[in-house]
Amino acid sequence: MTFCIFKYTLENKTGNKGEQQLDILVKKEKIFDNIVAVSGTKKEAIRTISRLCAKQTMLDATQLEEAFWKREEWDSTGCGEGIAIPHAIIKEIDEVQLFIVRFRYPIEWESFDDKKVDIAFAIIAPEEKGQEKYLVFLSRLARKLVDEKFIADFRNCRSTEAVYQYVKNELE
Repeated sequence: MTFCIFKYTLENKTGNKGEQQLDILVKKEKIFDNIVAVSGTKKEAIRTISRLCAKQTMLDATQLEEAFWKREEWDSTGCGEGIAIPHAIIKEIDEVQLFIVRFRYPIEWESFDDKKVDIAFAIIAPEEKGQEKYLVFLSRLARKLVDEKFIADFRNCRSTEAVYQYVKNELE
């Protein structure tokens, strides 16, 4: 099993930095390439993401799908430029988990720029423990995803290994 850990400094309640570390584990096994959402709809894409995540976490796919939709109903997680960040809060896990899904065919996602989504950075986070880490990581990822060079270079990755190495080098 190959993985990398992302460490980010969090501020504690007094505003001092460096007393906590944010560890996000990314595994090659959680990077999915050339995935087909059969109907090409957001509904099918979220169902597919839920099933992929369930296989890696031993969580229930239906529970994951419901959790992703709970967040999606609040506002679309399509963040533009063909990228979505679906995320779910699950009480049965203890750590933030990132899954990267690249779709073979772009999906209608109701993104603010109306572009179809071909890349999803799916995040599953614990309900209570780790919420601060989750929010910091989500913010960090969102900042990276507005970097045009990051997006272009990411899209140029032609294999799961290339995606893994690129993400590891860029976010480590």
